Amino acid sequence: MDVEVAVTHSILLKLVLALLLGALIGAERQYRQQYTGLVTHALVAMGAAAYSSLPGALGLEFDLRMGAQVVTGIGFLGAGLIIRDGSSIKGLSTSATIWSTGSVGVFIGFGFLLLAAETAMLILVLNSFLPTFSRFFDRYSPALPTVEHRYVVKIRCARQDMAVIRATFLQALNTNLLRFRSLGSHPVDDEKEMEIEATLFSGRDETQSVERVATHLALDPNVHSVVWEITQETEE
Repeated sequence: MDVEVAVTHSILLKLVLALLLGALIGAERQYRQQYTGLVTHALVAMGAAAYSSLPGALGLEFDLRMGAQVVTGIGFLGAGLIIRDGSSIKGLSTSATIWSTGSVGVFIGFGFLLLAAETAMLILVLNSFLPTFSRFFDRYSPALPTVEHRYVVKIRCARQDMAVIRATFLQALNTNLLRFRSLGSHPVDDEKEMEIEATLFSGRDETQSVERVATHLALDPNVHSVVWEITQETEE
């Protein structure tokens, strides 16, 4: 039985060059303390170069389809770096840098070394200088109205338990990093019960955190009822 052994060509130089250019981009990201750093960008560039070099290493014809698959895969990797924090979104620049770093590896894999060097240089220039211009535009752009989320929480308990419930409530707010604007109490039902009422506020949606606080209080046997509602108003 004959066994065919594929003859391959070394791609070590391409991998080393991709590793260096990716590490250069990653060093800038790590210096600015972004989510990804030197190692991640170096691996992305080297991996992209390795996959793109495969047809040439096997002596096959020039094939762009492998590069297209690499671009798609790196796109999924970059998407995982995008984080939504309330109403703001973080990680877009980091994700775009990862995706662009992959193009450096693809260029090297296909043998376009000059294009790879030019792309890496432009990535470094953009990440180094454009944030300054972005802050300039943010400073002088017209201010948008801010949305403040307000939550009203009402807790009922026996008069003798009010001090303990109030302390538990404040501790739960501190644990969930919630801030209150007002906190008061007043008697209800012929002074047999006390109602603790608090107004919470935040610049982002804290519905889940308020729900956790309400659930925590509802599990306390000394709490008779917990009611909360959200109001939202716009401030110029």
